[in-house]
Amino acid sequence: MAEAPAAAPPVQATPKSLREVVASRDLANLTGPLGSGKSRLAAGLGPVSLLDLDRPGALERLPTALAEYTPAPLVVDSADDDHALAALEPLRLRPPGSGRPVLVISRRSLLARPGWADTGVAVVEAGPWPDARIGRLATDARVTDVRCRELIVRLAAGNPLIADAACRAFHAGAPPTAAGAVADGAAREIMERLSRERPAGPWQRALIRLATVWSADEELLDADPDLFDTLAGLSPVVPTELGLALAEPFRGVIELAHRWRRPAAHRGAWTRALAHRKKLLADEPAADRRSRLTEGIIALADDDAVRETMFPISVTRDVIHTATPDDADAIGTLMRQWARQGGLDTRWTDRLVERWLVDDPASFQLVRDGGDRIIGLSNTQQVTERTVNCVEPLLQQHTDRLLGRPGGTGGWLLGAAYCPDRGAHAHLLRGLLRQVIMGGLLLTVSTPNPDYQRLLRGLRFKRHGTTTDDVYRCGRKPEIFSQDFGSAALPDWTERLARTSGMRGGPRPSGQEVARALADIADPARLAESPLLSSPRPRSVAELRADLREAVRRLADSEVREEAEAGWILQHYYLGRPRTHQRLAQQLHISRATYFRRLRHGLDLVGGGLTAERSVP
Repeated sequence: MAEAPAAAPPVQATPKSLREVVASRDLANLTGPLGSGKSRLAAGLGPVSLLDLDRPGALERLPTALAEYTPAPLVVDSADDDHALAALEPLRLRPPGSGRPVLVISRRSLLARPGWADTGVAVVEAGPWPDARIGRLATDARVTDVRCRELIVRLAAGNPLIADAACRAFHAGAPPTAAGAVADGAAREIMERLSRERPAGPWQRALIRLATVWSADEELLDADPDLFDTLAGLSPVVPTELGLALAEPFRGVIELAHRWRRPAAHRGAWTRALAHRKKLLADEPAADRRSRLTEGIIALADDDAVRETMFPISVTRDVIHTATPDDADAIGTLMRQWARQGGLDTRWTDRLVERWLVDDPASFQLVRDGGDRIIGLSNTQQVTERTVNCVEPLLQQHTDRLLGRPGGTGGWLLGAAYCPDRGAHAHLLRGLLRQVIMGGLLLTVSTPNPDYQRLLRGLRFKRHGTTTDDVYRCGRKPEIFSQDFGSAALPDWTERLARTSGMRGGPRPSGQEVARALADIADPARLAESPLLSSPRPRSVAELRADLREAVRRLADSEVREEAEAGWILQHYYLGRPRTHQRLAQQLHISRATYFRRLRHGLDLVGGGLTAERSVP
């Protein structure tokens, strides 16, 4: 009897690679998430026999099609439910080298099914489409608005099914500002496709809860073992350290739709998940699991910068590893890209990188994509007396205070983090946070980047102020943030994060609510109708008026230029004598577009300030 060929690592699916595998192997499996374009790929094989098991009567015709002795390949599509897999048993059991070539198309690899590992099946994986290809799909669908196309690319994360649904939502009238409404049609289509794997039932509501809370065990889902097992059997559901999780982009799309349809239920699910994870964290002795539970709390932070940066709707297959001296050239190239993107002085950055590489090449963590190409990096320096010459230029007057941390160690300094791929970038940052949590370290960050500064404020890091000098010669002094992840400090930090998720008090005030309150600040009767009186804590009209004035004053006094300009605009437009937006923009010598960005940013910062407790450093 002929032996089955040795199983090879999965091949990335392209029209060429799929044709080569089908031509050279008796049994192949094209696998990939629902809606990833597997059937579209198989249609390019040329003359084949196609049997779609979702079609009426296809299961009954399968034995006859398998028994035909012909060199023409048979493509068996939609092999995803138990009935389809049972019908494929003769294929699994047939001797190698007998029968016609067969390509089975399924969402999960046949290797994940019992009994298929020793069949010699060649697995070909259909990965996500590049963003540029999704953009062309939207253009071909006659979506002309740039904002709409950008949202399609962000929601789809390489999945053409989701992109198609989002295009239809825009043609049906959904605006680009209503991401939840756009996601809703795609979420319904995902659910309909999954119902072909399992008949409609309680798993549908449980799947929405799972998407909402990022990952969940049986207790958090309030599911019996049978329901939990049903969820685990769905093709886009994967096991994780915290239980089950719904893979991206399906998780992000379903959660967005749920938040749009049932906002109160969405917030209630977050509140229950936060309470569950905080309870587990308080009793968990293992450092690795503590880091994962903390990551699960971060995932529920109701802050746009945290969610979009740390948990984007994105598919990633990257691998993170420690750099070696042989990686120096790639590190230099990426760090120059980082400098140019941030408007930093590249010559100064080159000298900084050279110093880091000489001192310790292993201070760099590198991100490699599926093709082993280095696409991103981070640099963390141990803050000790030995490394003071490396860290002092980035911390300046804050160095001694951070070196003086009780316990004799200053922890880590994050000097740089760069990756153009949003999913890999999130993976890099979350991996860094898990490391410092497991080590119980103090993490200090020095950054001139306004986006990173917003992220660190959203993560409730302590802000120490700016450096004395414009370190990177970019017109912005780096801001210094830190957070102690020692066992004594971690509970307080997670409590502050939980408050941003609405576990205490109401939701974070919107910029629009802050604008209305500032416009009515001189009219007690109108201000008495403001929702800010009860969000996030009860206030009197006099207290709200005082808090608004103080928040604007602090913003105008900020050492960060963008924040100070935003505060100046709020002071002069809402709290000073009446002036037009055009007049104020002229006085600041900035464009109208920049002016309104500053205005919106200032309103958001004031809203965030009202949310924060006065005791938070």
